[in-house]
Amino acid sequence: MSLRERYNLDSLGNRSQELVDEAIERLVDERAICTCEECVMDLVAWTLNHVTPRYYASLLSPLIPDMTLEQKVRVEIDLAISSGRKRLREHPHHA
Repeated sequence: MSLRERYNLDSLGNRSQELVDEAIERLVDERAICTCEECVMDLVAWTLNHVTPRYYASLLSPLIPDMTLEQKVRVEIDLAISSGRKRLREHPHHA
């Protein structure tokens, strides 16, 4: 029996992914990046692969958020988005 079959892992979350989603959503809304699905997904994946994950296991998110760590992750996100946007411009995956 797999772990997902034994336990409800739906409440497991990643605060870094939430912050990445918010940051890239702003760029999409501002049309600051190509809004095709391939480019957005590439940028999300690139960014997530370059930031520290911040997992939590609660439906309420982290009960006591560490603002210092969250600010560190936000800086990592900004740097990763910047390098990811440069890479996408140089090597776009859409036609």
